[in-house]
Amino acid sequence: MKLPNWFKILWWIILLGLSGTILYKRYDSIVTGQSVPSDIFIFSLFIALMIVPIFSEIEFFGIKLKKEIEDLKQDINVKLGDIKTEIRSNQVQTVHNTFQGFGPPPPDNKLPELENEIDRIVKAKLSEHGVSVRNILSTLVAVPENNLQMFRVRYNLENELRRIWQNRFENNEPNNKWMYQSVIKIIQDLTKFEIIDNNFYNILRQILSICNYAIHGENVTDKQVSFVNKNAEQVLEYLNQVK
Repeated sequence: MKLPNWFKILWWIILLGLSGTILYKRYDSIVTGQSVPSDIFIFSLFIALMIVPIFSEIEFFGIKLKKEIEDLKQDINVKLGDIKTEIRSNQVQTVHNTFQGFGPPPPDNKLPELENEIDRIVKAKLSEHGVSVRNILSTLVAVPENNLQMFRVRYNLENELRRIWQNRFENNEPNNKWMYQSVIKIIQDLTKFEIIDNNFYNILRQILSICNYAIHGENVTDKQVSFVNKNAEQVLEYLNQVK
């Protein structure tokens, strides 16, 4: 339980006043050499309480007082959160690299040549197994609506991000290199140069990670899909306003 700051200050004042009062009443005994061990402890506690606001940590009689312990816990939590975010980012990047690694699609003038290659190689292999070509596309499993919706969101988000990136950086990238930039790299560039808000980076990455998993056949929960559907419209609207 985290105590409010005003309570800590009040408790410090009470302890300081109480120990000071005890020392005041024992003053005559202490100066005449009639002190007891408890007087030393109370005096040490009084001094410790006096210097707590000045020093971040003190130690006496094996007892350590650290006023920044809560800040330390918060710092650890932040670092753990950064590590978790980095792990999720690597997972998303791995999925993206699998998709991006195939390179650009073949141009239209190469498609007839590719089709001939399919006839020559694939049909020959089917014949070896005694299998004839049939209309298998009609029997494919229908894509779940959630997965289609995540694709729509991802498609529109990527279009907006590439539009913004193209408007700002295309002239500096020869041969349309911008077309082959990963989405994560695009978002990093846009936040690095403060084209989009820095706090927006993690929001985009989390939404895209859900979309990516759905697109590539990974399991996503109903709550994750609901989260994307609920927030995608205003995220897209924000991107649409960035020129």
